[in-house]
Amino acid sequence: MMKWCRRLHNWLGLILVVQILLWFLSGLVMAVLPIEQVRGEHLHTQPVPRWQQALVSPASVLEHHSSEASFSISQQLTLDNNQLSAMPVYVIDDAGQRFRYSASSGKLLNTLSEQDITRLAQAQYTGNGALSYSQLLQQLPAEVKHLPTPQWQVQFNDDNNSTFYLDPATGAVSRVRTSLWRVFDFFWMLHIMDYDERSNFNNPLLISTAAASLLFTLTGLLLLWQRYRPKRYLA
Repeated sequence: MMKWCRRLHNWLGLILVVQILLWFLSGLVMAVLPIEQVRGEHLHTQPVPRWQQALVSPASVLEHHSSEASFSISQQLTLDNNQLSAMPVYVIDDAGQRFRYSASSGKLLNTLSEQDITRLAQAQYTGNGALSYSQLLQQLPAEVKHLPTPQWQVQFNDDNNSTFYLDPATGAVSRVRTSLWRVFDFFWMLHIMDYDERSNFNNPLLISTAAASLLFTLTGLLLLWQRYRPKRYLA
């Protein structure tokens, strides 16, 4: 029994040594990197809509739509005298169309232009770089694949290689991606062993490797106990 246990332990150690080292390394890297900086929270502001300014009732905008229309609330960023603020917004979905109304005036809001988006991106940006380009993406890169499309991609030429993704309806930053985030994401991929999507930590490879690592640990403990267990001496 112990001979079989020792052989299994040795083979598991040879097979798992690289992945176990990667788990330790990736875990250490992710623990050391400040998550706020990884997410780029220090690179942009997040204005909060002032709902006390909502002077128009939802019923007054719903009366212009069918009884099947649905209602939700949102925001839209604005620049007044270079002062960034968040306007409270009513959103009406009716017959497959979406309408956005100012909750302060009841006015139907226009779609934000590229010039609006670049100005709002610069107003939200707190780094030390300059805006280098912007584009509206209908297909998103892997680093923000879970966001709804479309999204505005705005690049800044700073030391962080910062990329902002902005909601075209609100002008607000949906995600920030930097070189630091991409380093973190690489080690996250190694840690969860999802080399394709980089998000599925229930994948069969991780589960089977973790189970094998548990078996490696248990056989090691058994061998350790067998070696150092108290010996019985006859009187």
